[in-house]
Amino acid sequence: MERRLPREYSGWQEHEPAFRRMTTPELVQEIQDGSPERRLAALSVIDLADVAPSTIEDWIRTLPDAEANELAGAIPAQRPHSACAEDVRWVGVARLGYEQRRLPTFLVMLFSSLEALDSRACAEAAGEWERIGDWLGDVYDRVVAAGEEDARGDISLFVFENYLGQPAIFEAFCGMMVRHEVLALEVSANPALYLLQVDEAHQRFALQEAAANGGIPFDQAWKTLQGG
Repeated sequence: MERRLPREYSGWQEHEPAFRRMTTPELVQEIQDGSPERRLAALSVIDLADVAPSTIEDWIRTLPDAEANELAGAIPAQRPHSACAEDVRWVGVARLGYEQRRLPTFLVMLFSSLEALDSRACAEAAGEWERIGDWLGDVYDRVVAAGEEDARGDISLFVFENYLGQPAIFEAFCGMMVRHEVLALEVSANPALYLLQVDEAHQRFALQEAAANGGIPFDQAWKTLQGG
């Protein structure tokens, strides 16, 4: 499905063939100084691995949303043959991007980068999952406090519904239910949406935590999960 973009990006795909023949410094220059449709085209073909971290951080802060979203999609998560240190770098970039912009593409690329660490059996994987679990709990607290309902929905859709099988994320999730009654109620009212990816012991634990913190009673939630 073709993306809906503001009018100023019209025709951006027409630049892609020529831009693919450009060097990284030339593409960087286009992103810094080009017109909107040229900037978007350059972001669609640039190899971020060749771009200075300080430049990427500046783009995260300053690019319009459509371009920042393209930047997030350019994060080379799960690139074949890349080193573990590179995947750790992209975890950090995607984390910074989501912190500053709240665009869900950064959230998706963050977890794709974590999956890449797992797929390569990187020694850093367990520590990165733990670090992101702690970070996610903090981000969720800030999102709720600020009333950012779109961001809260993105976290539910792109994280809770896919990664509760990761121990660090499950632990963070349970902590969020303790702190946020609305989440506890949502989980206990629709447990299949969240808990089918974990084993029975974890399902019971999560629903007990939900019931103790504002959710519906455990027996009722458990029956709902079992299809009763």
